[in-house]
Amino acid sequence: MKKITNNHDVTKSKALMTFEYVLLVFYLAIIILRVLYTEGPTMQTSSNTLMASDSVYSLYISGALLFSFFIWLAWSLCSKSFSYKVTGIEIGLLIFGAAAVISYFAASDKRLAINNIISLFVPIFSAILLVQILDSNIKIRLVLAVIAAMGVVSAYQCADQLLFLNKETIKQYEDNPDMTLETLNINKGTLQHFLFEQRLHSNNASAFFTTRNSAGSFFLIAIFVLFALTIESENPAKLKAFFIVLLFAIFITKSKGAIFSFFFAFTLIGLYQKYSDLFRKHRKIILILSILLIVAGTSLIASYGIKHQTLPGGISMLVRWQYWEASAKMFIDNFWTGVGPGNFSNYYSHYKPAQALESVTDPHNFPLSLLTQYGIFGLVGFLLMIFLPLWNSTKGNTISAVPTNNIEKNNKLMGTILNVILCVLFGLVLCKIKLTEAFKSGNVMVIIYLMLRLCIPPIAVFSVSLYFIRKYTYTELDNERNVIRKNGFAVIILCALLGFLLHNLTDFAIFEPGIYTTFWSILAVLIAVNANNKNRKSFVFTPATYIKIPAVLGTIVIFFAFLIYALIPVASSTKKIKLANESFSHGDLQQAYQLLDSAAENDKLSGSALSLNARMFVYNAERTPSQRFEMLLYAEECFRKAIERNSASYKNYEDLSQTYVRHSEISNPDETAGWLTLALDAAIQAKDRYQGNERLHFNLALISDKLVIPEKAIESYQNAVNIEDQYRSQFKKMYPNKELVSRLGEEKYEFAKQRITEITSQNDI
Repeated sequence: MKKITNNHDVTKSKALMTFEYVLLVFYLAIIILRVLYTEGPTMQTSSNTLMASDSVYSLYISGALLFSFFIWLAWSLCSKSFSYKVTGIEIGLLIFGAAAVISYFAASDKRLAINNIISLFVPIFSAILLVQILDSNIKIRLVLAVIAAMGVVSAYQCADQLLFLNKETIKQYEDNPDMTLETLNINKGTLQHFLFEQRLHSNNASAFFTTRNSAGSFFLIAIFVLFALTIESENPAKLKAFFIVLLFAIFITKSKGAIFSFFFAFTLIGLYQKYSDLFRKHRKIILILSILLIVAGTSLIASYGIKHQTLPGGISMLVRWQYWEASAKMFIDNFWTGVGPGNFSNYYSHYKPAQALESVTDPHNFPLSLLTQYGIFGLVGFLLMIFLPLWNSTKGNTISAVPTNNIEKNNKLMGTILNVILCVLFGLVLCKIKLTEAFKSGNVMVIIYLMLRLCIPPIAVFSVSLYFIRKYTYTELDNERNVIRKNGFAVIILCALLGFLLHNLTDFAIFEPGIYTTFWSILAVLIAVNANNKNRKSFVFTPATYIKIPAVLGTIVIFFAFLIYALIPVASSTKKIKLANESFSHGDLQQAYQLLDSAAENDKLSGSALSLNARMFVYNAERTPSQRFEMLLYAEECFRKAIERNSASYKNYEDLSQTYVRHSEISNPDETAGWLTLALDAAIQAKDRYQGNERLHFNLALISDKLVIPEKAIESYQNAVNIEDQYRSQFKKMYPNKELVSRLGEEKYEFAKQRITEITSQNDI
């Protein structure tokens, strides 16, 4: 019989309770893994081996989390009594899910869409699971203690980077710059080379994350998590050293957004504590005023940006405005559906300002990121998933103490066991990441050195941090004073999440898998803390056989669907792309072609293998004149198939155009014009997808010149020169003391200006 009840005391079997502990430890291990080795902000599939491997790794992690949720669900439904705590996430999840389905069909690259949907949805399901299993104080504190300890480890990593690792990296680069650039696929003397050196010498303290802003965002969470834990502590002074370490860390990241958001959240906590009765009494009015303030602030920022083509705050905000302006145009053109999950990078070039130095895969603003990729309903659903639980946490209902279940009666022993398990898992994960290549080499001395240098110190830091944080934040919540503390605990978590979201209005840190998973974990903790409220509802019923069987079958179906449509295609294709690269490097071109053909067949949604195969054919065509014509035909076929799988990207069109140009160079004179006409059509397609790229306009001009289309040639040469001039102007503004690095190339730039003069004089245009 189904019913909604306020009773949370549904009896769980000992086996299920034990299984939930296993799931909790597994989930914390995933957080540790994702913080130590982040997959990057998005799950891309690419012919780049490292990027493709990251995609497979992310799918393995996501698959493990997804299956743990459905296994728990099936197990619980097969129990005598099933209880589901309503989280407040559900309504938003339904809307966000519907938006994801719609935006998937709008996506040009369906593989990227599937990967992105999985990466965003799985941590949300994990948060719902976490709410269900965080049914005791010891579990809640364990989650927070692990996150705080990971913050301390990340702080150690930042200090190590500032004092040692960055200098070692710079020295390695200076000793052999060519090898480093070749590894990163960067051409010497280009803008990419310049930007790489700028980042290299910036002395960036980013811990285990991709940027210092992401590290700052994680420290923002860790500081307030530790603060929330000390609310329950009888000896908060014992944890002073950890606070100092985390505060030091957030400041050495030099992330202005994270530091500002820290003070914002801290101020919000003070205001809420001082005027708590006022907040609870007039919370609806305060909500309306907050929404109006956000709308007014957004309008003011947009007006300033449109008027000045930048935002106040220096060069970094000039770059941010360019991201946001292009993203806003993208959203307006794709209001309802977005461009598709994970497809932002394919479409950003369509809107990128000509003068902008960099292309990005995210607009550095989480609402814009969701709007551009999932459409308006995607943003609405995502915000509802977050703000409905936050809104529910502001209700003034009494929070009851969290019970201690039977398996936790000996808290000291349980705490010791959990500490040991998590420290061992941390050590195993870190050693796996740091020592894999060393173990392959078999050099014992190198392994010992790396163990002492890169593994032992972080393991010690994590173990000591976890031990003391758990030791000095332990309090049984069984009296009125501790219930009051628990209300303060919830306020701190609430304000921390708001500060985190504020920071991500100017960054993409929220979408880094390690931070994204941690964010949903903290939200789950806040929901769980309030879940024992006497007025909170649970969905309780006794599952019948007709429910148990579909539950088990549904879990099996989801398992195989994930394997067939997500993991297996990407994993098999990635493996064959890697083998193809190895075969190509060894000169076994035929084997490489076959592997890439098979990879393209394994993953019918991705064009990566096809693009790589086409480029290999082009490469081989230049070195085997006798087979050049046939090789170029194969390349053309592969590029066209790749375009069918992703028509939004300009890259395959550009390469296809150059393939036709090569055809024209070896064809009979009476066929030359035909090949050049095909090259012109492909070049126009590439240019239309990246109007702000001077190279594409220059190539289009060259083809038009060969076809003797003077008007088109002059227009394209002029566009190339104008874009280069705009770029140079912004470069000087951003780097006034640096020598200009041409994006088009000085030789091509001067040639374009010369041809404009020559063609104009020849044709009197």
